[in-house]
Amino acid sequence: MIAYNEELNVFNNHIENNIIVEKILNKLGQNVGESQKRAFKNSLGEMYKVLNGTNIPKNVRIGIEYKIPITTRRIDFIISGSDGNRDNMVIVELKQWDKVTKTDIPNVVLLGTREYTHPSWQAYSYAATIEHFNEAIEKEKINLQSLAFLHNYKEEYLDELTDNIYKDSIDLAPVFISKDYGKLRNFIEKYIKASSKKDLLYEIENGKIKPTKLLVDVMGNMLNNNKEFILLDEQKVVSETLYTIATRNQLDNRKHVVIVEGGAGTGKSVIAIDLLGKLIIKKAYTTFYVAKSSYVKENYLKKLTRSVPKYSFLRTLFRGSGNFIDSVNNEFNCLIVDEAHRLTERTKISWFYKGENQIKEIINAAKISIFFIDSKQSIDIKDFGTIEEIKKWASYYNGIIHHSPTLKLKNQFRCNGSDEYLSWVDSVVYNEEYEKSNQSINYDIKIFDDIMDLKNAIVEKNNNNKSRMISGDVFPWLSRTDKFAIDINIGDFHAQWNRTKAFATDARAINEVGCIHTTQGMEFEYVGLIIGNDLLYRNCKVLTDYTKHPDGANEFKPPHKRKVDPADSKIIDELIRNTYRVLMSRGQRGCYIYCMDKELSKYLKERLKQDLER
Repeated sequence: MIAYNEELNVFNNHIENNIIVEKILNKLGQNVGESQKRAFKNSLGEMYKVLNGTNIPKNVRIGIEYKIPITTRRIDFIISGSDGNRDNMVIVELKQWDKVTKTDIPNVVLLGTREYTHPSWQAYSYAATIEHFNEAIEKEKINLQSLAFLHNYKEEYLDELTDNIYKDSIDLAPVFISKDYGKLRNFIEKYIKASSKKDLLYEIENGKIKPTKLLVDVMGNMLNNNKEFILLDEQKVVSETLYTIATRNQLDNRKHVVIVEGGAGTGKSVIAIDLLGKLIIKKAYTTFYVAKSSYVKENYLKKLTRSVPKYSFLRTLFRGSGNFIDSVNNEFNCLIVDEAHRLTERTKISWFYKGENQIKEIINAAKISIFFIDSKQSIDIKDFGTIEEIKKWASYYNGIIHHSPTLKLKNQFRCNGSDEYLSWVDSVVYNEEYEKSNQSINYDIKIFDDIMDLKNAIVEKNNNNKSRMISGDVFPWLSRTDKFAIDINIGDFHAQWNRTKAFATDARAINEVGCIHTTQGMEFEYVGLIIGNDLLYRNCKVLTDYTKHPDGANEFKPPHKRKVDPADSKIIDELIRNTYRVLMSRGQRGCYIYCMDKELSKYLKERLKQDLER
């Protein structure tokens, strides 16, 4: 778990004799790149300078490269000791960055053109994970403090690093730069005045890994009477079935892999969050909610903590689907995978693809893995999550597969519960036969000729921050690099794509337009949908045209390819149709539509009058 655990005087000696990297590699192994070795040498040398100027006793303990349990992350540097009243550990995130560019997204900065977690949030999240999943912290009453130290950072770029959008993160874990050696010493000295009577690093390295009582209590407070997560009818049946499978099979030598099917609005995500809470609250299992999309994770976290934002540490319960590349077998009691149709084969990290297969890695990591899936919500050519692929890897591990009619969600609670409307959407989008029933349609759908009329109607419906403008992905994302640029210009309508991942819950987002990645898995009361010119009507059929998507869009490009392969045109056609099916089913009470293709607009009006108007 930890590569280095020595007293400060020993650490100083190893730095002075230029053998610190060798000592770390003795524990980590030699499979460390040259750039990482240089980072060890440079950053640890800077911490030596900081600690050499303090009054901290030489027998406090220093930890380096502590692997956080149930994660693939490592903490760069830990100082452990006492302030005279209680034991403390100061967690230090070390960065060699000399500048960053701020973004409009909380906790995210740009290093060059790449997005990274803000160092303060990174440091805090590491501390929070240890605090809430390592029993030794609670048992030994160890206090954790975290900070970020960017020892090369230039003062002229300080405003970019400390912008007000990062205030919450910096309040949790202060950030220090190249001019702050004195301030950093003073901060550390507040918590480390003497050595502890215990080897705190040994305690956490050997602490039992399970949710702490505080985390269990907080999850209970979050979910009790939270209307966002109340289950109805078959949702409750599925949730209880999943809970039974997860709890009765923990001691089984074989893995259990569960597949839950359900279309748009059937409550897959609500069940996933409910199950997450129950397994933590009732069983204290190491359980995580997993999704590929950071938008989905961000918005469900917002819903969970809406009335108590101080519980931001709950973010550690929400994991990306690529976080399990280095996980050991059965490291987790249960992994709950939402939007499993969005899983990819390999994990893209910056320009590189890592790992072997996300489904394989998730099943390997968990005793029980639960996949929520809807094949008609695949929207990217790299989407790899299928029932067949899940079953293949379950069989590879000789796992027991749970896939039955009991685990298939049929009743949808979106679109005012109107199965008739969703059947109509399928008939339009996929050119399928539509059998009109006697069921009345209690759903508000309108086609607008003027996009400004559409926008005004959605603003009028936005009484409780639950209406949004959304669109197909046919407009370049100019505001990603120029925050003043306008992405969407149609007549008198001008707007930017969503500025934050919290589009579904941020009240300011009513003036923005959400893309498929922001809205998939979310629901609103009303949506104003711009159907782009990638969906059109010709010769009595709805057609698609992928060439209308921006050149920079990647959803139709295979891994490692810079261009769309025309041989994939059939798959791409289905992806575009799936995208609009998802977008047309985001509204709970109504969907208002503007079509860029006038022939499609005319066709939808005719179909609406013919099929749905009574």
